[in-house]
Amino acid sequence: MDANKANWATKTIALLAILYTLQVARDVMLPITLALIFALLLAPAVSRLQTLGLPRSVGAVCIMTIGLSTIGVGIYALATPANEWLQRVPEAVDVLRNQLSSVNTDSTNVDAASRSIDSLAKEFSASDPQITQVVIADAGWRSELGEIAKNFGVYGTLSIILLFFLLTSGHALIKRFIHSLPNQKDKATVTQIAELAQIQMSRYLLTITAVNAAVGSITAIALWFADFPDPALWGAIAALLRFIPYLGVSMTLLLFTIVSAVTYSNPAAILAAPLLYGLFTAFTGQFIDPFVHGLRFSLNPIVVFLWIFFWGWLWGAPGVLLAVPLLTLFQVVCQHTERLLPLAHIIGDNNE
Repeated sequence: MDANKANWATKTIALLAILYTLQVARDVMLPITLALIFALLLAPAVSRLQTLGLPRSVGAVCIMTIGLSTIGVGIYALATPANEWLQRVPEAVDVLRNQLSSVNTDSTNVDAASRSIDSLAKEFSASDPQITQVVIADAGWRSELGEIAKNFGVYGTLSIILLFFLLTSGHALIKRFIHSLPNQKDKATVTQIAELAQIQMSRYLLTITAVNAAVGSITAIALWFADFPDPALWGAIAALLRFIPYLGVSMTLLLFTIVSAVTYSNPAAILAAPLLYGLFTAFTGQFIDPFVHGLRFSLNPIVVFLWIFFWGWLWGAPGVLLAVPLLTLFQVVCQHTERLLPLAHIIGDNNE
């Protein structure tokens, strides 16, 4: 019994150490994880080009160039309207505050109390020459966005470099690792996991990307017909946020409501875009998403929801975006590891 307790204590300590390491080493692990996921996505295309006689390194460069060019063109086209809306954040806050002022009946009293406190502080400051006013400059959200952009540039470059090496030499590294395993059973298991992980991840990511791109395009066209400001920007954001199950649609609805409140004064016009998008996503979730889920492992919604919160706590916004691909990959490993089979059944069953 004591041996079992010691064993569980050791496993618990090891798990906590792994979680602590993942959180502390976030800046290192994020580009590695991102490169690994994109390598699983793009490796089949690179292998197809290799079968056509193109060297693997040249095929990797071609695929990455097409992908990065597409992303770069999209960012360049949407950078100006996105920056304009970021500049309008204070205006949006003021508009929402005015919209909600009727709800807060005590706002006048609170403002009066605040002015009284400010005037009292000024009187004390003027009467006592030893009291020095200290003003702490707040860096603000713009500097935080600048820091995020700088980190994204640095770690994004590292991810791109690592992705190139994974696409050109990753398959050889896996073969060497499999060859070094002690027995044939382990070699067969690892080979199967590697193959299924690549197939499952590429299928899931390609399918969900196609569906989200279609949803974003239809949303942008509908917003354009409705004379909504910057429809291409909000269509792209709607497509991106749909990569976050459950939470993404809610975040998009909130953004559409805020933009409508800033842009329009008529209550019907304010509710039009969020309501239409909500109906459209409800239709998509009812008829399109089940087909998408049928092309990959079925995941328990409760597990997915908790998994998203876990990776959001661990790695922030990037963890939220990477949560479902990581869960899909984790399920592949669990289904082909005897000790982890109970976890695979908890996460979800394979439909295939």
